Amino acid sequence: MVSERKLLGQRGEDAACEYLERRGLKILERNWKCGYGEADIIALDGNVLVFCEVKTRKSLAAGAPEESVTYKKQQRYYKLAQVYRSRATVSHCSVRFDVVSILVGADGTSARLNYLPTAFGLD
Repeated sequence: MVSERKLLGQRGEDAACEYLERRGLKILERNWKCGYGEADIIALDGNVLVFCEVKTRKSLAAGAPEESVTYKKQQRYYKLAQVYRSRATVSHCSVRFDVVSILVGADGTSARLNYLPTAFGLD
């Protein structure tokens, strides 16, 4: 049985993919894993390889969803990007790190999606 938290996250990632596709991005991977962890979404935006972290929450009690993309998580995404580029045919592309933040309403059917392109960069 899938936990409520996992289901919420999956629904958030589905919504994020739909949103990104409407903006013209091509989804290459979802939940791509390597030894450094998992990238929620990997997409192409023209000739830019986009690594996108999706954060979905039901309330602001623990802060806005995007606030949980910590420096440590950003460092992990840098490593994920290096590994992905070393294995993929799109290694010549530049890289961008985006965040999609989703806050689900109390009714469970409404949501506010906040897209943060270039949410963090390479140090």
